Amino acid sequence: MPRSAIWTSWLAAVALAVCAVTHFPLQRDGVSLDVHALAVGMSVLCTVLALILVVRPAVVVLGAGVAAATVLAVAHAYGGSFTEATLPRAVDLALAPDWLATSAAIAAALLALAALVVRVAAPPPGTRWSPWPPAEPHHATD
Repeated sequence: MPRSAIWTSWLAAVALAVCAVTHFPLQRDGVSLDVHALAVGMSVLCTVLALILVVRPAVVVLGAGVAAATVLAVAHAYGGSFTEATLPRAVDLALAPDWLATSAAIAAALLALAALVVRVAAPPPGTRWSPWPPAEPHHATD
């Protein structure tokens, strides 16, 4: 794997870990168990994705990281429009202030997307980018 794919995957892993920490709910604040469980679940999902990215930066894991962080960012952005929905109430339980949790989710989504693009665009190990297949030597026939 090229060096750029490794660095972008590590940056995405760190951003997902920061996103997980900022979204972890320390208090229940009188919300239902379902809302609290969703808040903990989203934080744990980001943590697990970050840990998997450290071990094996696969395309599927990067795609899941993009999706998870994007869901959190959208829940912050449009949470006021859907006050009765479960996810916006869950992200309101975040440990960090709203502006920091939103920024962490957006950064994690963008870094995971960048790592995904680099990973997909990187050639597999042992191959070279070539527009044409290598020329075969011509042999005279008898």
